[in-house]
Amino acid sequence: MDINRQVFTKSQTYYEILEISDENVSIEQIKQQYQKLLLLHHPDKTGFVMNNDDENIKNNYNKEHKVESIIKAWKVLRDPELKKVYDDELKAMRLKHEIYNADVDLDDMEYNEEMKLYSISCRCSGNYIITEQDLEKGANITGCTNCSLKIHILYEVNDE
Repeated sequence: MDINRQVFTKSQTYYEILEISDENVSIEQIKQQYQKLLLLHHPDKTGFVMNNDDENIKNNYNKEHKVESIIKAWKVLRDPELKKVYDDELKAMRLKHEIYNADVDLDDMEYNEEMKLYSISCRCSGNYIITEQDLEKGANITGCTNCSLKIHILYEVNDE
């Protein structure tokens, strides 16, 4: 989904753009935050400065860019299907960038065909578990179900 990929290359998520700290908030709460920020940053409310000096041009551009970002975030987070896809991709991206304790080859993990997941035991007697869906989305780090250890899963992607 092209609209989601754009946010991963930037420093802020759509939740951060809308100043939402809990990603599990209701659509109504997201809408309220969107409306609040749009009123706060919209050029019609804050006013464009018509003077063409460099500082005012930059300030006007920043206002326009902020409003565009707010609207783009709202378009994704207001739609339950788009929000789910975005949240899944955000989770996969976060997993991909976490610090891990060991490298484990996917071939060394046990595969559960019924549940479509891979697992391997941790030294604390917990399990490291990762689903096929997570792997398909690019996630390659997973945490133990009992302790704070994480593993980096090594695998090659087959384009079939």
